[in-house]
Amino acid sequence: MALPFDAPSQNRQRARMALTVLGGGALALLAGYGAGKLALDDGTHLALLVALPAALALGLLFVYARQTLLLLIILFRANLDPMLNMTKIGGGGAAIGLGGLLNGLILGLIAIELFNRHRIPVARLLLQTWLPLLVVMVGTLVITPRLVPGIKNDLALLSNAGIFLLAFVYVRDKASHDVWMRAVLLSTIGPLLYGWYQIATHQGFYDPQVGMRINSTFSHPNIFAFYLVLMVSLLFVVWRGGLLPVSTRVRRLLPPYILLLLFLLMTTKTRSAWGAMAVFFLVYSLVMERKLLPLLILAGLASLLMPDVRERMTELTTGNSGMYYQQLNSFAWRKDMWMAALHFMEPSHYLFGYGKESYAFYSRLFYPLGNGEGPPAHNVYMQVFFDGGVMGLAGFVWLLIGTGALAAGVRKTDRMEGFLLVMLVLEFALVSVSDNMLDYLVYNWYLWFVLGAGISLHLARRGGPETPGAVPRHPAIRSPVVAMPLRREEL
Repeated sequence: MALPFDAPSQNRQRARMALTVLGGGALALLAGYGAGKLALDDGTHLALLVALPAALALGLLFVYARQTLLLLIILFRANLDPMLNMTKIGGGGAAIGLGGLLNGLILGLIAIELFNRHRIPVARLLLQTWLPLLVVMVGTLVITPRLVPGIKNDLALLSNAGIFLLAFVYVRDKASHDVWMRAVLLSTIGPLLYGWYQIATHQGFYDPQVGMRINSTFSHPNIFAFYLVLMVSLLFVVWRGGLLPVSTRVRRLLPPYILLLLFLLMTTKTRSAWGAMAVFFLVYSLVMERKLLPLLILAGLASLLMPDVRERMTELTTGNSGMYYQQLNSFAWRKDMWMAALHFMEPSHYLFGYGKESYAFYSRLFYPLGNGEGPPAHNVYMQVFFDGGVMGLAGFVWLLIGTGALAAGVRKTDRMEGFLLVMLVLEFALVSVSDNMLDYLVYNWYLWFVLGAGISLHLARRGGPETPGAVPRHPAIRSPVVAMPLRREEL
């Protein structure tokens, strides 16, 4: 609701805001130009010319239109990795840039929204999902050999939990749920267009072992692949009549759009993502619509006609032993590294591990690469066990089981969305066996926001004093691209 100011007061307020924006923008541009001239990397760091004004704009949105800020993050975060990486200062795990500011804004959003206006069952939700893992991972900072990277990674985990809770703040009914889900799905447009641009111009991420891989607007093809698995799962359910209502024209456009995304998924050459996608389609056809099973099997066989897909799959049949100096395939290499990590661990570290972000530090001792550095775990279960011991592993398993239980409950009010959410948790659990899923921030933000939105809608439909739908003070969401009117508590 707009503040009851008289006209002169409103004019003065607008004038102050305009002067703040113009003056702050000019100062930020000047500061950015000066910072760029300060011999950063022996050259002009032009990205800072954009970073500082952008930081100012984000700060103003945080003060005056926090809901709009989150909508913009949901709409465009999938497009921003190349630009955010250009703003980083420093090297290695200690590098910091505009992406760190976005993480901080998410944490600030949840802190302010929960403190000021909204009553949601925070304690119960956190206890059932994120809290045990967060407590262990923050606690292991005391013993970590990599304090700064450990703090950064813990802040990323906190932002994942924060965006999960923000979904409960803003999703209060079916209408708001659909607005946010449309924003999530619209985020695919930029990565889709840039991915196909990379294909047309023969650009992308070069992997010495498998050649060119499409990474689109993401920093690595694997992150892009898991993002595509998430979005294809959502779009497929929308096409089959679930999640949110769409017009007949949009429904007709969904199959070719999904096929374009699936082709991009193939070009990432990420086998674990292919497997997760196949599991989703298989389980859907068995549980929801068995008439689709023959069609989906034929589609899977047809994908093997693609040379890159066939080559990546046949690679797993060779290089499993390393005998006669044969190079190990990627999965055999991972298993060899995991066994080395288990042999390296001493019994005294089984309970609490070696500290946050310690795996990459010690892997250079038990499994050094050619450049003398250690590889990451490529397995969340191994990573949390090495970093946090049995307590860390238990915290991660608790997160999966607790979130899965909440997702399964959604089937009581929406069978299709409940199935979707359970499958998203299952996909996450499966790909965590062979990849560093907790390190993929963009994917995690979208995943946990979608999970939170679906569970929040379910709680709202059930009703009760502790559900998002029971809070009458929530502001109405009118559009994902229109700023909300100022409210007294946001000033």
